[in-house]
Amino acid sequence: MPKSDEQLMIETAGGDIDSFEEIVRRHQFGAFNVALRMLTDEHRAADAAQEAFLRVFENADTYKPTAKFSTYFYSILRRICIDHYRRKKPSLKPGFESNESDSKPVWSDLIKEERDRKIHEALSTLPARQRMAITLKYLRQMSYKEIGETMNCSTGAVDSLLIRARNKLKEILVDL
Repeated sequence: MPKSDEQLMIETAGGDIDSFEEIVRRHQFGAFNVALRMLTDEHRAADAAQEAFLRVFENADTYKPTAKFSTYFYSILRRICIDHYRRKKPSLKPGFESNESDSKPVWSDLIKEERDRKIHEALSTLPARQRMAITLKYLRQMSYKEIGETMNCSTGAVDSLLIRARNKLKEILVDL
C-alpha cells in the first residue's frame, strides 16, 4: 500500500531523501501546471515549482500533518507565484510546445491550439486570486474547503472568487 504524502513528509523530516523524491514525483506535474496558469510563462513556472519543492524540503522538520499535504504545498506555491508575479508582469503569450512531427497539424489540432491560446490569454487577464481559485478548482480539482485553506480565506470567499472569475471568463470567451 503506498504511503500517504503526510507520511512521506514525516520521513523526509527524518532525513529520508527517497521519501522526498516520491513527493516530488507525485506533485511535480500538478505544481508546474498550477504555476504555469498563474505566471503564464514556462520558465518562470518551472522556477516557481522548483522553489516550492525546495521550501518544502528545507522546512520538512517544521511540517505538521494537520491538513492534507496538498493544501500545505499549494499554499507555499501560491505565495511563491504571487511573489514571481509581482516581480515581473506576465506576458500574454502562452508557452505552447512545438509540434514534434514535421507534418502540419490536422485542423482539429489547430482549432484546439487556438482555443487553448484564447483560454490561456483570458486566464492571464484575471486578478491573481481569481486565477489561483480557478486553477485550484478546475486543474487540481480541489474542494472549496481545500482552496480556502490554501488561499487562507473562507469557503464563501472562494465561492465569490470563482463566481467573479467564471463571469469574467464568460465575457471574454463568449465566442468559444
